[in-house]
Amino acid sequence: MQKKDSDVTERREKEIWGETSLMSRSHIDQNTYLNCWCPHCKKSLNEDDKAVFQIINSEGQVGISRVSPYLNILDRESTIHVEDDEELADVRCPHCQVSLIVQNQLCKLDNCKLMWFYVSISNSIKLKLVVCIRRTCRWYEMSKEDNERLILRESYEW
Repeated sequence: MQKKDSDVTERREKEIWGETSLMSRSHIDQNTYLNCWCPHCKKSLNEDDKAVFQIINSEGQVGISRVSPYLNILDRESTIHVEDDEELADVRCPHCQVSLIVQNQLCKLDNCKLMWFYVSISNSIKLKLVVCIRRTCRWYEMSKEDNERLILRESYEW
């Protein structure tokens, strides 16, 4: 049986970085404030110290979810009831109401839908962030290019 490319990449990264986490390799504090942006209308999703999304639960109820935009702070609240293990039917931009669901891709941990939006520390470089829409899942993904921008020690972004 052959190794997958991701296994090879992961092994190579461990050889280079050891067990040092991405957060330790970058200059980003774990509670860094992230500006969040709609990839469709380009408007800010941040409002009153929260990232705001329009959500639709499995019963078809429409509400607003307010999520902490601070890196690694998993505080969230919503105007409609959402079970912890519930997969949302949709997540939309509150401005343009366009779905943020990623088409033809599922979460690698629990096989449910993913959403995407842009994040930045300043208003310059926007990095694409893909996250699982299940409340209890912590899976996320960035492209290799954006990941490199994230950990570059000389980056003007940070």
